[in-house]
Amino acid sequence: MDGFEVATRIRKIRSRSWPLIIAVTSSAEDNVWERCLQMGMNGMIRKPVLLQGMADELQRVLQRAGEGL
Repeated sequence: MDGFEVATRIRKIRSRSWPLIIAVTSSAEDNVWERCLQMGMNGMIRKPVLLQGMADELQRVLQRAGEGL
């Protein structure tokens, strides 16, 4: 089972907005972000993980989640 399948299963039993799901991927494919969104993920962090990039993505995801409240 990969992360896409896990996200799909979580979204089948939980809401679209909770829990927040953020993918961590080493994929260089251009369509990975679109696929993450289709599977119900809220964000994506690419490897190698840089601390600033992680902080930026977490902040973006949390801000969007807060707007939905």
